[in-house]
Amino acid sequence: FTVDEGPLKSVLHNFNLHAPTARENATRAVKAFQVLKVVLLEGSPGVGKPGLIVILVMLSGYQLCRIKLSDQTDLTNLFGSDPFVENGYPGEFAWKDNEFLTALQQGHRVLLVEMSLAPQAILERVNTVLD
Repeated sequence: FTVDEGPLKSVLHNFNLHAPTARENATRAVKAFQVLKVVLLEGSPGVGKPGLIVILVMLSGYQLCRIKLSDQTDLTNLFGSDPFVENGYPGEFAWKDNEFLTALQQGHRVLLVEMSLAPQAILERVNTVLD
C-alpha cells in the first residue's frame, strides 16, 4: 500500500517508527488512510494518537489543521462567521472562513482532537460535512 504525496516537503523530526508499537500503530493508520474516508482513532489517554497522525501527515507532505474541540465549541469556531468589516461602512458585514472550513477547501489534512467533549450538534454538523 502507498500514501499519496502532498505538495510539501516530507519532514521527520526525532520520531522513531522502528519501535514495535509505533510501527504497528503507524501501519494500522496508513492502512486506514487507504479508504479515503474519515478515520477515528480511539484509545487510552496519553498514548500518542494525535502525535502519530501529526508525524504521518508530516511524512506525507501535507499541511495539517489541528483543532481541539471542547464543550464550548460552536459552529462559528469551525466554519466561520460574518463579523463587521474593519474600516467598512456602519453595519457592513463580510463572511470570514475559519480554519476548519479553509483546510477542507484547500485539501489539507484535518485532525479533530477531543471529539468526545464536543456538543452533539457540532458532531452532527462535522459528520454531515465529512460524508
